Amino acid sequence: MPSLIDLMLEGRKVPQHSPWPRAMVDASVWKFAAGELAQGRWSLLDLWAEPASVHMAIMDRQTAEIATVSLDCPDYNYPSVGLHHPPALRLERAINDLFGLTAEGLPDARPWLDHDCWGVGFPLGNRVYGLSKTSPYRFLPAEGDGLHQIAVGPVHAGIIEPGHFRFTASGETVVRLEQRLGYTHKGIEGLMMGADLERAAELAGRVSGDSTAAYAYAFSKATEAALQLAVPDRAVWLRALVAELERLANHLGDIGAICNDASFTLMHAHCSVLRESVLRASHRAFGHRLLRDVIVPGGVSHDLDGEGTKIIRAMLRNIRLRFPALVELYDNTASLQDRTVDTGVLTPALALPTRHMTACASRYRS
Repeated sequence: MPSLIDLMLEGRKVPQHSPWPRAMVDASVWKFAAGELAQGRWSLLDLWAEPASVHMAIMDRQTAEIATVSLDCPDYNYPSVGLHHPPALRLERAINDLFGLTAEGLPDARPWLDHDCWGVGFPLGNRVYGLSKTSPYRFLPAEGDGLHQIAVGPVHAGIIEPGHFRFTASGETVVRLEQRLGYTHKGIEGLMMGADLERAAELAGRVSGDSTAAYAYAFSKATEAALQLAVPDRAVWLRALVAELERLANHLGDIGAICNDASFTLMHAHCSVLRESVLRASHRAFGHRLLRDVIVPGGVSHDLDGEGTKIIRAMLRNIRLRFPALVELYDNTASLQDRTVDTGVLTPALALPTRHMTACASRYRS
């Protein structure tokens, strides 16, 4: 069985590509990689494009080797990965919307990001825009007796990203859930092109407001690997602290939101108070409630002084004191337990792609 390194040797290795190798391959190697993904021997880490090429990051599950394969698309077509490996479907749909590159054999070719409101086709690609795609978006059907549909979104009362969710239910059982996202696609890919490192880091940190540290961390690690930059030990430690502060704030918010969705607003209120304490401590320690622009390529933009250390420690002591009572409140509220325990459990067998799912999607080729 060829390893990822063997696969790289079959193509043209790109020099000075760090930290993992990249190779230009032909369509046969691209299809071979898709087959290995379908068999579960490799994992798909990402799939993205440029105006006339596609790239796929993959990992060998046995050896944990990582590599990137690239395929030129002079005729704006490439073999579909999603045809063999369904997790690639949405990525290939997005590539078509943005670049006009068509995945040949893609079972589901409906638009993903383009809601026919852009006024321009393939904004990041070189392909000339063809026919208008104006048509109702066709959600995948579910068949059976007694089914009803529940539409949620895209309008939402909060500040989260909008999305439309189409539930098909049989009583209390959700038979199918299909999402349609991309309503506020920001075009960050286009803004990144040609940007200097400082501007690109700012853009990365603005992909998602409540995950700005996570996005900035990932972008910084990628650029540091490409440029072979060494990060000071203290910056490594501070980055971990910043990421943990963001994680703690988001987890407290999510725990409260789950309870609020189950109509138990008391837990939501208590968790919101604790989340606010994390945001205030972050602001006083690092200068921003959501820790924006703290993690940057090469290190961090803010150090932590003694006063900031005291504030963070006091915040953690307060959460450690108050959160156990909230756990007890959750565990001892029968009506809340009825709405959350055993709700939304997705078994591995049900999550695995099936031939039936692929067949249903094939009905909606554009």
